[in-house]
Amino acid sequence: MKKKNILLTLACIVAMSFSANAQLGNVLKNAASKAFSDKVSIEKIPATLEEFQALQAELGTTPEGCIMLQLVAMEMYRRDQNIGTECLRLNNTDTNLSDMKRRLNELFRENDSYARPYLVSAMFKGAKPSNGYNPEKPYTIQLRKDPTKSDERSQMLKGYVKHYQLYSDGYDTPWRSIDVVQQKGDEYYRVSNCPAILTQCKEVDFDATEDWKELE
Repeated sequence: MKKKNILLTLACIVAMSFSANAQLGNVLKNAASKAFSDKVSIEKIPATLEEFQALQAELGTTPEGCIMLQLVAMEMYRRDQNIGTECLRLNNTDTNLSDMKRRLNELFRENDSYARPYLVSAMFKGAKPSNGYNPEKPYTIQLRKDPTKSDERSQMLKGYVKHYQLYSDGYDTPWRSIDVVQQKGDEYYRVSNCPAILTQCKEVDFDATEDWKELE
């Protein structure tokens, strides 16, 4: 009788273990599905400051939209430094602007093996060294909240800094940190720190399936 009770108890423990594992699996699956968002997309890169301002009015009131605008402004800076500078000014805190321009000047130099003219392309979904950093269309970013950091109050920036990570297949460490803040009285979010997206991505593979093409 004791043996039967022991076997019955063991069977119950095993069944509970399977049930717990199944529940844990569902939790992890749901967590993974919510780990990043790819809801922010654009069809093309603006050509003028006015077009950028219109896009900012559409996207700039959310952290995700602000991050997309940062990539757009970076690409516009590569094409035209005067227009791009004004776009970067609109989307960055004053504390972040000078570092942005200095690094972009290094990364967008012409005829330089250090340069990465396809840096912005590398930040969009589907772009990788093996396909010449040619992303899917519409151009989409994949984001997640930084799992190691919580929002923090900044007296200097007069707002709460939110920590995000932007996914790119152009790096061995694919999640690239970027911080945004909505300063008191401001309707838009601004980028306050983003050194991880201002580092060299990998070069296009020598045997890539296609050459890199400028974003439309």
